[in-house]
Amino acid sequence: MTLSDKALATRQRILSAATELFYQHGYHATGLDKIIRQAGVTKGNFYYHFASKEELAVATLDWQFEKISREIREQVLDKDRRPLDTLFVLLEYMASRQKMQYEDGHIRGCYFGNFTLELSTLSQSVRTEVNGIFRRYLEMIESLLTQAQSAGQVASDLDPHSFAAIILGQVEGAILLDKANQKPEQFDASIDFIRQCLNPKTLGPGHIEVP
Repeated sequence: MTLSDKALATRQRILSAATELFYQHGYHATGLDKIIRQAGVTKGNFYYHFASKEELAVATLDWQFEKISREIREQVLDKDRRPLDTLFVLLEYMASRQKMQYEDGHIRGCYFGNFTLELSTLSQSVRTEVNGIFRRYLEMIESLLTQAQSAGQVASDLDPHSFAAIILGQVEGAILLDKANQKPEQFDASIDFIRQCLNPKTLGPGHIEVP
């Protein structure tokens, strides 16, 4: 179904309002009436676009990921850099999003990670969506590591697939710790650790050796 400009604008308002409220308060603490009020639409408008709150949640995950993906393409991937440099620019970009949250008042964490913690055992559709999003992040990181390996920037015996999972796990864990502490500290420390693991020869005494 092709939406009219007016209907598309209504859908965007609902997605924007829901994303903000879910991010601030969580899924369970955000009622549909509150989303409808903040979006400035009627219940009829809402149910024209979404059959349920759960369907809306899945749509916000996809909407948020596509928005972030566009930013990553424009600000990170489309620039002329060596692949390992691109990887760390990507990580710094992700860290900057957490720091912006802190400057705005409090750290809300990773939108996708928050849904994983709250709903992955309760909603198959949400679990499927966040799994797909994290898989795409893993593929992005793995591709950069594979390119860096071909360019001689990382060890030839590094397993890009496995190390991509380590990087994503390290990053998501750092985001969770920063959210718990409400200070953007662990993300930067995680980036430094990943840098040490991938570039051990550049660090001098006390560096971490990669087997």
